[in-house]
Amino acid sequence: MNATGLNIIKTLGCMTAVTFFTIYNTWDHYDYDYHWILGFLTFISTIATPLFFVVAGYLDGQSRHGTRWQLGKIKSLVIVFLFWITIYYLWEPYQRGYLIQPWFVFAFVVIYTFHPAVEWLSQRRALFCGAIAALLLFSYGYDLLSALYPEAHALSLSPQYRLWTWLLFYLTGQLFCDPKVAEWISRKNVVRAAVVAIPFIYLFTWFYERHFFFALFKADRNAFILTGSQIYILIIALVIAANGVRFRRNAEFKESILAAISKTMTGVYIVHYSVFHLLTALIPVTSLGMKLALIVLTFITSVLFSMLILSNAVAKKVITL
Repeated sequence: MNATGLNIIKTLGCMTAVTFFTIYNTWDHYDYDYHWILGFLTFISTIATPLFFVVAGYLDGQSRHGTRWQLGKIKSLVIVFLFWITIYYLWEPYQRGYLIQPWFVFAFVVIYTFHPAVEWLSQRRALFCGAIAALLLFSYGYDLLSALYPEAHALSLSPQYRLWTWLLFYLTGQLFCDPKVAEWISRKNVVRAAVVAIPFIYLFTWFYERHFFFALFKADRNAFILTGSQIYILIIALVIAANGVRFRRNAEFKESILAAISKTMTGVYIVHYSVFHLLTALIPVTSLGMKLALIVLTFITSVLFSMLILSNAVAKKVITL
């Protein structure tokens, strides 16, 4: 993945995190179906969590690491989690961003604890691809069966606690570091195919979600099912399409904007929920237009606030994993 593609994916992750985790708050009382725009924006934003794990896997896979790096990553996770969870209990206006959740920290602690095995596997391309394919089949099978048979105890594990799903996306990010894979996703015909496929993939998943599982969708407070393995192909297509982007006009300016936003990715994922909560306390939300404007304002404010924190060498440790 080239620098521009990576920055686009990270920026897209920031935007979709803000949309997905703030859109069902305020006057519409958790109802995605209040207006089709809210349902549409939420649906296309289900990529937020998988993208974070793909990016993390890609960044970690760019070089080999030792025990000190492992311990450093786990230490950073613990510091970030303890800092923000303390703020959460001491300062009521702060709302826990979705990264400051036990399942998220647990997933990454497990990944980094067994990272030597991940590195060993990543150096054996055929075995690595086989492991990813096996994980995908298992993840998809479990997600599908848990939706069809919700009363089965063995299938009752909540989606966010399905560690294998996040491992699947993390390993996929690592796979993009493989020279042959990187060369393949950079081919013009592959990029064109991905760009053409994305609208159709979204259309298919929308139909799959809203019609095949419509009864479950309505019964469970409009909960979206497609946040795990079912959107794997979509994530792959988005990464390939982003990797093929080449700016022709004002390239330096556009890339500098993307680079600036992409650096704030972790910070935006952490603070946007609190920013939205504070903004809604100051700005009454009484219409769809006001809500959409507030979501945009939340994104901009979260990015700027994260930039401010990153500018301080000490403070940046609380939004850096």
